[in-house]
Amino acid sequence: MSQAVDFVRDGRLPDIEYRTEAPEEIVCPRVTHRDGVNVVYLHNERDADHQGFVPVADFLQRLARRESGLSATGYRANGRQTTISFNKAGRVMLSARLQSYLESLRTGRVFDEDAQAFLDSFNAADNPHFVDWLPRYRDTLTRVAEALAGNTPEKLFELIWKSQDNAVSNAGQGVMGFDSADRLRDKLVDVISDIAADGSDAAFDAIIGRFEQWRANGDLPSVPRLLVARAFAAIHPDRFHTTVDAAKQDRIIPWFAEHTGFVVPAGNWAAKAEALVAHLQRSGEFNDDRERRNMFPWFVFQQVRDAGGRIPFRPGHKSRAPSGLVKSPEQQREISYRQNLIQDRLVALLRAKHGPDAVGTEHPTGTGGFADALVQHKDGSRELYEIKPAGSAREAVRQALGQLLEYAYRRNGLQPKAMHVVSDAPMDAVTGEYLESLEKRFGLRLSYLHVESRIPGEAESE
Repeated sequence: MSQAVDFVRDGRLPDIEYRTEAPEEIVCPRVTHRDGVNVVYLHNERDADHQGFVPVADFLQRLARRESGLSATGYRANGRQTTISFNKAGRVMLSARLQSYLESLRTGRVFDEDAQAFLDSFNAADNPHFVDWLPRYRDTLTRVAEALAGNTPEKLFELIWKSQDNAVSNAGQGVMGFDSADRLRDKLVDVISDIAADGSDAAFDAIIGRFEQWRANGDLPSVPRLLVARAFAAIHPDRFHTTVDAAKQDRIIPWFAEHTGFVVPAGNWAAKAEALVAHLQRSGEFNDDRERRNMFPWFVFQQVRDAGGRIPFRPGHKSRAPSGLVKSPEQQREISYRQNLIQDRLVALLRAKHGPDAVGTEHPTGTGGFADALVQHKDGSRELYEIKPAGSAREAVRQALGQLLEYAYRRNGLQPKAMHVVSDAPMDAVTGEYLESLEKRFGLRLSYLHVESRIPGEAESE
């Protein structure tokens, strides 16, 4: 799929041709390089904040929207500047490939196949982010909005400056020392108010400068940049996403540039984050769901590879309730979550065999999915497990095999040394023979693991 950068050649946009008068010649919009970004100069916007220099991607977005009065600067053969006016439709000729690209922008289809696969997995109903994180994130944003609307920023002091995980992001080791936070309480409350008044990237730099002064004065041991970014994201969710660590954002930006046509602006974390949010919003892929849009960059971060070309292994398991209530139009009924019980018991088996630090669940696969369980051995090799509660081993294998192959061998997949179907259905001879034939014929190391899903003392369902 074409990206904005594909239309730049030799300092011009040759897919746009403008026929001039007296003398008649063909002129193309000129492209220059400014702060690491390809830009088109719009001299009629020279008094705007961008001083007339508009990124090519933004210019094409505006062209796709058929913005009235849109123009660009080009140069005649004699070197003199001329204005290319897109209101003069009879003088402008667009190439077929540019017209196709602009049409994709109009319909919001800017994600390529890899990005669409990530998005489909992200939007899946069983995405674990939507079970726990999304409700808490929305609750945090509601609390922030209510406190600011009521002019009571002091109510947000604990949530923004002292919470390790406030559901916008987990600060991890970047959390501020509580003694320092309490000592600066009034100043930190003022920071909340100042961010609410101005959420620009310039304001972000100014706030960081304020913290640097406090550090110089001995009031802080270090500048909590991640907390400042998280404060901007909590207070201005319409402008900033949830990947508030600048280094992590820098890891995912190349992916968005490659697979969604995002043009990276110069500037700090805030400038890049705001541009990425605006880009995702223009894509039309999130149906104005602000919270899911803001979570998607973190989902991408979990899936991208590290500098060594591998998905970083993350051990750990969070047990989920084995039973609960499900509402249906007819009645409310209690069910056993067989998947969760199998996963808990599988983890116990794997930890006993390989050690607790060798087992991870709901693990990113690099293909946009999440593995039910992944084991990493000391030599770096991995084994992949997919859980499928089923009535028979045949059914479990049929359901699991496609996911295992995708997680293992799709581009950027895990490349495990072995794959395992896990189910509460007992193994049978025919299914065992089938798995053996797959290994012999195609070299697929596939095995089947039976793990009981019944709660002790529970009678089998009829």
